[in-house]
Amino acid sequence: MKEKHSIQNILVFLIFSIFAILSLVLVAVGIKFYTNISNRVDTNSGIRTTIAYLENKIRSNDYDGGIDVVKVNGKDVLLLANEGSSEYKTAIYVDDGKLKEYLTNSSDIKLGYGDTIANVDNMLVDKSGKNINIRLKCGDKNYYIQKSLNTGAL
Repeated sequence: MKEKHSIQNILVFLIFSIFAILSLVLVAVGIKFYTNISNRVDTNSGIRTTIAYLENKIRSNDYDGGIDVVKVNGKDVLLLANEGSSEYKTAIYVDDGKLKEYLTNSSDIKLGYGDTIANVDNMLVDKSGKNINIRLKCGDKNYYIQKSLNTGAL
């Protein structure tokens, strides 16, 4: 009789152990999925914020002579003149994987200076007529901004 009771106890312990192990595996898989989804949400939110930032900068400088695109050391730099003061310009560029904004009062733009706005691998700016096209490369994805300017600021 004792032997039958002992086998029942072992089976109950075995079933409980299997349940506990499977519960831990389920929790570990759930954590992995949550982390992946959370990282994607953060990345998408960051790129949406960056795109909105650039669009607002372009929109706020949409006046004659307000926007220029230059190349500095082979990199595209978006130059935005402050309205009412041609003395200061804001340079927006990508350097070392960071989108940066740099306020300067000279025509000599130095890469590496300025505040970091976002993590961006590369930025290409193309201007033609009243249109400005910006391509942002973040990781393996490309994002595009296409703006048609009202005043022909370019």
